[in-house]
Amino acid sequence: MRIERLKKTEQEKSEIRAELARVADPPVRTVRVCDPDCDEVCPTCASTNCACCCSKDCPKISITLTADPNFPIENKIAPLAYELKRLGVYEPCWSCEGHNDNAGDLWKIPRVWFYCDSVVHVRLLSDVLMDLGIGELLNVPWQVRVTFSEDDNPSTTFSLEPVMDQPLKITLQALQQDIQVIAERLEEMVKEKASDLKALA
Repeated sequence: MRIERLKKTEQEKSEIRAELARVADPPVRTVRVCDPDCDEVCPTCASTNCACCCSKDCPKISITLTADPNFPIENKIAPLAYELKRLGVYEPCWSCEGHNDNAGDLWKIPRVWFYCDSVVHVRLLSDVLMDLGIGELLNVPWQVRVTFSEDDNPSTTFSLEPVMDQPLKITLQALQQDIQVIAERLEEMVKEKASDLKALA
């Protein structure tokens, strides 16, 4: 079967370019990603709630990014949740840093669930994960999977997670190393992909 390119109107093409521009050319962030109401004084510029000292390395993001302070984001997955949120088009809603069982074997894989309004933004993330895998920067391939959060919630949720059909035994430590790599490269690579696609749209 031949793959037929989906025909789009000029209006639809314009909307896609606008969605890509939201990532490729975002407005300058003036408040902190994790907490828009943050009133701590920034050591860099001496003001409050600025963006210049807001980063995935902040020790407080596990509390400030969560919807419930009684359930902080686990430290090893928090940087990735932060970087997703920082891009402004993904809204993390649940995460797990992964866990071993009592025998030391992998029990739960690390993942971040998120909401996203635009399929083109999901495509950007998927493309970045593929490039990281092709570049052999990850221990295992990672993917974006469609899922949902609760049975009574009709909103679609996406999961950023490792592909676990590998022939070799994968350790939690290896997966958590991947988290660090993705968090480090995510913003730069997603913006680059968005810019490239916008030029073609």
